Amino acid sequence: MILAVYIMGVATVLLSVWAACAFARQRGALPRALSAQLLGEAVIGVGTLAFAWGAHSGSLTHWSPEFQSALRVTMFAATSLTTAHLVFTIRNL
Repeated sequence: MILAVYIMGVATVLLSVWAACAFARQRGALPRALSAQLLGEAVIGVGTLAFAWGAHSGSLTHWSPEFQSALRVTMFAATSLTTAHLVFTIRNL
């Protein structure tokens, strides 16, 4: 089952990055905002995969609380900043 989690997680991250690149090649503020949103989604996916690997391998208990918090802050920042950027972009259209 854990292999399915990793395969699905990696596929999801790659899909987000691929779609972000596709939007980044288009003109306009909205495609750029969507690209950033998808890159933020990829950051969250990588963080989720890291926590899944840490839990499965047993190494999560060896990660310092500071490291775990930094990873979570990175994930939250990615989603909140890219969401805010998308909202402001749409408002300005």
